[in-house]
Amino acid sequence: MADEKTLAEVKEEANQAAEPVEAAPAPVQESAIKNNKYSEYTDHDLQSELLRYQKKTAKRTTAVAVALGVIALIFAVSALIIVPEVVNTLNSVQNTLTEVSSLANKAEDVMTNVDESLDGMNKMIANVDTVLSDNTEAMSEAVTKISNIDVDALNESIQDLNEAVDRLSRLFGA
Repeated sequence: MADEKTLAEVKEEANQAAEPVEAAPAPVQESAIKNNKYSEYTDHDLQSELLRYQKKTAKRTTAVAVALGVIALIFAVSALIIVPEVVNTLNSVQNTLTEVSSLANKAEDVMTNVDESLDGMNKMIANVDTVLSDNTEAMSEAVTKISNIDVDALNESIQDLNEAVDRLSRLFGA
């Protein structure tokens, strides 16, 4: 029994002989989980895999949130830039339509005058013999007035107006 020491004696000898030892850092353990065989591994291995997965997911979620924030900011800035321009353009279009309507009314009046002039010319041609014999001077005045009407320029202006109205109607889908 002399060889047998009590537990207290062994602890005391160990304390006297032991020098202070610094704890070594825990070795980094590679993932013990391979080939998705989770049932063969400890809770610690599974928890460390879950932690790694959650860290990756958190980084990805943060990246997606930042990207969505940037996209939302781009949309907001674009809206702030584009909306006032669209409003100005629509106001300009409205003003242009008002002017085109006014010009169309004037063109209609001109066309009515031209139709009346053409009707008058037709009547004058039908009665040319009596007009010539009755009043050659009045006939000269009428011919001078008719010759002063630039029908080609008037027709060209009307055609230009019709083209502008057509373009505007196509622009507004009418």
